[in-house]
Amino acid sequence: MNRFVVSDPARCIGCGACRVTCSEAHRKRALRPASRISLVKTREVSAAVTCHQCEGAPCLSVCPEGAIVQERDRLQVDEGRCTGCLLCALVCPFGAVYPSAPSTAHVKAAPYSRASSARSAGLLRQKETGAYTGVVVCDLCAKAPDGPRCIDACPTKALSLVDESALRHLSRARRSEALEKSQVAMQGIAELYDLLEAEEVATTSAAAVEEAASSNTCMLEGTTRPSKGSVADASSRKAAEAERSRADGEPGKEVRL
Repeated sequence: MNRFVVSDPARCIGCGACRVTCSEAHRKRALRPASRISLVKTREVSAAVTCHQCEGAPCLSVCPEGAIVQERDRLQVDEGRCTGCLLCALVCPFGAVYPSAPSTAHVKAAPYSRASSARSAGLLRQKETGAYTGVVVCDLCAKAPDGPRCIDACPTKALSLVDESALRHLSRARRSEALEKSQVAMQGIAELYDLLEAEEVATTSAAAVEEAASSNTCMLEGTTRPSKGSVADASSRKAAEAERSRADGEPGKEVRL
């Protein structure tokens, strides 16, 4: 696997220092002064996008002029051959081939409107419409003795040069982190189920206690308080007895019940 520059979105602040440094580093070495890095920004994160130096690179395979070559572990564009047809930009799975101008191939500029391919619908659509005669791609600062200049220029150390061993280590670290998060999530779900079960038991117990208390209250009220019917019968009997008493005290009057 070839080495390539990778960006950490958790550290990237989208300042653009890497792009400026990239452009300046290539200009000083008489190469096309265009940045080989682009920035992708959302409301939450930002990240730099660079060439992944693919083995069996599709951009190299599709170039009709053979302008993209692979030297050791890096890709480079032969500016004397590139005609700016943008086929390489369309097939790049990472959107890391960028239209640029001018070219040293002495060809007529190819008009460029907007990318129509779904795979290139990201970074190519950020490019201004116009005429381009060449492309640029990250070459890991092949002519710089200290390697990619963008890594040293990043103020937050969001860029790093990774190889196969570094990717394996990163993959293991991410898998371990994902496993820990899943275990925490499963533990939280189990605790939630226990809490819901405890609440259900408590609710059932409270309802049972309330029902028992209500039954006891009804039983007590039934033994100590007469019913409405018995109260009415007692009142009627008392009224009848009072009427008889008045009838006994006044002879000649008929008692009406």
